[in-house]
Amino acid sequence: MEKITIENLNKNFGCVECLKGVNLQVDEGQLSVIVGPSGCGKSTLLRCIAGLETCSGGSIFIGEELINDKEPRDRNVAMVFQHYALYPHMTVRRNLSLGLENMTRLSKKEIQERIEKITNTLQITKLLDRKPGQLSGGESQRVAIGRALVKKPKIFLLDEPLSAIDAKLRRELRTEIKKIQRKFGVTTIYVTHDQEEAMALGDKIVVLCDGEIRQVGTPEEIFNDPKDQFVAGFIGSPPMNFFDLDVKKRNDKYFLENEGFIYEISVKYFERYLKDYLGKKTILGIRPSSIKIVQDDKSYTKNRINAASVTLVENFGSKYYVYLDINSKKIIAKTGSENVSKIGDKIKFSFKEEDIHLFDIDSKKTLKTK
Repeated sequence: MEKITIENLNKNFGCVECLKGVNLQVDEGQLSVIVGPSGCGKSTLLRCIAGLETCSGGSIFIGEELINDKEPRDRNVAMVFQHYALYPHMTVRRNLSLGLENMTRLSKKEIQERIEKITNTLQITKLLDRKPGQLSGGESQRVAIGRALVKKPKIFLLDEPLSAIDAKLRRELRTEIKKIQRKFGVTTIYVTHDQEEAMALGDKIVVLCDGEIRQVGTPEEIFNDPKDQFVAGFIGSPPMNFFDLDVKKRNDKYFLENEGFIYEISVKYFERYLKDYLGKKTILGIRPSSIKIVQDDKSYTKNRINAASVTLVENFGSKYYVYLDINSKKIIAKTGSENVSKIGDKIKFSFKEEDIHLFDIDSKKTLKTK
């Protein structure tokens, strides 16, 4: 096992900056997931580590060794792609052994022993004499992972390996990938655009946007304490709701409000987060799961209850996504079956003060720093 360290990494394609001063460390044996929207630089970062792209600036270390100028074959890095890239005319056994035959001095017996160990772990021994055309998508991806791991790499890279597989199998395989990574203990970087997949897999989550790292942390840190509005809106399903609001004071009480919405905040909350924003605007973020449909007005402070119209309801069995309209502002609430509304209903909703996220209107950075 080795750690990987990236320092001030830049990658340009002509005049386009794809990666902008990326700094990242992945510890030995850790599974880090890089997540972000399409085109943000995730795959380019992985390809720079693998040596498939040259860096425009900065440094990449495996352990203490600088690898910028090393050829891909000399980095001891294995990579699995979105498309399996198996040799269609070769059996699974041959697909697994070819790299070892060409890049190592292992004997045929040693190669076969290593293949047997890997295929037993991945439960693909029965596939050894088949060709890729005889495999399902899930089986093909297992073979691709086996081909990478059989080389005993220092670093394991996976570039959206499950995006071409159906949802049910994708959930099963991501669980298997996590088990395999734990079993082999290889330092792993996994790239995906699927934030749910990232949260389920990663020891560490790296949120990338426009070639820059916006936040690094555990899944819990990323979800509960987003550092800016982009991270808050990207991580979470359905996405966080946002309101642009004025911070106001009336009769010694403090409010966040706009033309169609009002929320009274406590003096303590104002003093802690918003005392420099009185008379200014801020962004309030609230997760759909934190929004509660109000059945009894007595359960909530009067100036924390707002009215809305139900425009759409999506049924997911044990949960419902309720789409609300507040004076032409669209938000989503996530509720259980006990609070199901119908399209056209007029409802009231509220949420707890401690569930609010606040962001600066200009920088989009969080105001709730620890």
